[in-house]
Amino acid sequence: MGTQSGFNASLKPVEGIAPNWTRIMAPASGQIHKVDLPQRNGKTRSVSIEVESNTRNFRIRARDNSRPRPVVARGLNLRCPADVYDKEGALNFLKQYPEKFVLFEGIVEEMKDGYWMGELTQDHVKRQTVNKIYPYGTMGHALRWYLSQEMGSDNQKRLYQKEAFQLMAMRPDGYEIFGHIPAEDLNDEIMGLITKEWVGEGRAWTTLRGAYSLISKSLSVATRYPRPTGVRRGEYWGVVDKAGRGNPVNNERKRVDLIVEENRRKDDKVRPRPFTIDECQRLIKAFKTVDFLKPYYPLFALLLSTGARPGEVLALRWTHILGLWDGHQVGSYVSPAENFVLKGRPVFFEIAVNQQNRTHIDKRERFKDIKNGCPHQPELNRFIPGSEDLFQEAIKACLPSRNVKKCLSSPEFRRRLIWQGPGKGARSDVNWKRGKADEVAVDYELPFDWHNFRRYFMVACEFANVTYRRPYNLRHTYVTHMCQLGEYGGRQVSSWIGDTEKMLRARYLGYVNVPVADKVEGGLDLSTAIASMSAAEKAQLMAKLATSMASGD
Repeated sequence: MGTQSGFNASLKPVEGIAPNWTRIMAPASGQIHKVDLPQRNGKTRSVSIEVESNTRNFRIRARDNSRPRPVVARGLNLRCPADVYDKEGALNFLKQYPEKFVLFEGIVEEMKDGYWMGELTQDHVKRQTVNKIYPYGTMGHALRWYLSQEMGSDNQKRLYQKEAFQLMAMRPDGYEIFGHIPAEDLNDEIMGLITKEWVGEGRAWTTLRGAYSLISKSLSVATRYPRPTGVRRGEYWGVVDKAGRGNPVNNERKRVDLIVEENRRKDDKVRPRPFTIDECQRLIKAFKTVDFLKPYYPLFALLLSTGARPGEVLALRWTHILGLWDGHQVGSYVSPAENFVLKGRPVFFEIAVNQQNRTHIDKRERFKDIKNGCPHQPELNRFIPGSEDLFQEAIKACLPSRNVKKCLSSPEFRRRLIWQGPGKGARSDVNWKRGKADEVAVDYELPFDWHNFRRYFMVACEFANVTYRRPYNLRHTYVTHMCQLGEYGGRQVSSWIGDTEKMLRARYLGYVNVPVADKVEGGLDLSTAIASMSAAEKAQLMAKLATSMASGD
């Protein structure tokens, strides 16, 4: 037999090289900038910027003669103009694009730290997010330090980290790159120039506001840790407010807030669009009658009856249903109530689902504190004719089909989530072993994926012949019903939805008539009071009335 040959014989192993880097490069027409690095194992190292001879594209070439693969390169996606022939002119042109030059400086610093783009042993995927370096005490250094700390909102960091670093790469007229500006030199003039440049590129005001909030937070925290960050309050930072914020970035963020709110008032698409009573009735009918929508009725009913945020409803445990427990309190250690009370204010919201860690192996990481740090116990929405007991129907649909009191007496059962999706949660029959609920191989603390419900809600709107709005508009519907039909005051309703009265009025003023004064319930019913008196108490009341009338009071 001869030697085997063919396609497989010509295959070469995949090289482990960092993304965007290559060993294959065109000839260079010249080197316009070079940084020599300290030697490694007695071998020279350097990073340079070159111009390719055939395309005149800029590229970065890194050389480390101590490595098996000593030279790698990456393009900058930028072409040198045809009328530029000297090194100084080419370098000046490149510096007009600060993000390109900051990338070069980041590579220099990374190689100083021992990173090499051409090795199999490097974690290049994670390294991509740390590709720039900022001097000690600068804006960029404060931001990068804050992002590396286990403090602040993970959601805010995730949403606006990219935009914040895009701001760091901008260069205001007459200043250096924003991320390289010493934090204490920051002033309102620089921030105004940054805003002008951002908006001039056609980017959104709302995204800018989010990035400014993240940068402002990083500065506020960094000033409390001057040793690792080098950040100190500057001469033009202004006064610190009650929330500990006081810097030019926060001042500019407030100005951007006003612009965003003004744009919001002019945009009909962002106005609250609550469902009418008739639309609510049609949606309820759709969820109750359409077979594949029936399993989602409890979630829909909980959202409409409580006005809570979706993440809060999905994080509800049985301990949070106060009406199920003795003394109408959180049911962590108390006994189940003899008679369930599922009217009035029978539910308590204190945690929400952490969407980023929804499936985390550590069950504690799946949840987070409620937004604004405002736990709330809402008055139920009972103003939809024919569906006054929405909450009660939802809870009864989720309770176990048998052994209810026995289930509620189990500590393991109490920690379960109320609703986890069709065919899951407490409604599925419980297996009992030696008097305890058998929960092996079933994760009763895994929150439902909210995005799945949105798809079914679209179908429900179509069946009900209702114009589609986000399921979040059920929260707007709750506020509308409680203010207009229930005539409750703004302070009351805002406390029931876990928000501030200021935010409630700013969001709904002009669309919902929010009463100024609180509604007082449970006033004296004279006929009921008299009927409950004994004969002696009635005689005493008659004597007091006769005395009062005689004296003319």
